[in-house]
Amino acid sequence: MRRTAIALCLALTAATPALAKDGRTQLIAAVDRELHLYVPDVEARELSTHQLAAIRSIMYGQYSSSEKRVRIRSVIGGRYSLRGLLFN
Repeated sequence: MRRTAIALCLALTAATPALAKDGRTQLIAAVDRELHLYVPDVEARELSTHQLAAIRSIMYGQYSSSEKRVRIRSVIGGRYSLRGLLFN
């Protein structure tokens, strides 16, 4: 029983990076379909996993289109954030 538990733990540890990569791929696909509607010239592949998850929740949230645009630009940051628009 103990060997089985250890083997199972090792197998799950080895599979975790593959599962994380697959989850990121799904996030990229979900965000990439609509991202150009809110922010032009931004590639979903260039964003972090946290940014992708935040953008996806905004896209499918109960916000108006203008609210979604503002929130997504804030998540992306850089020249798309308010600070970037004012000081760049």
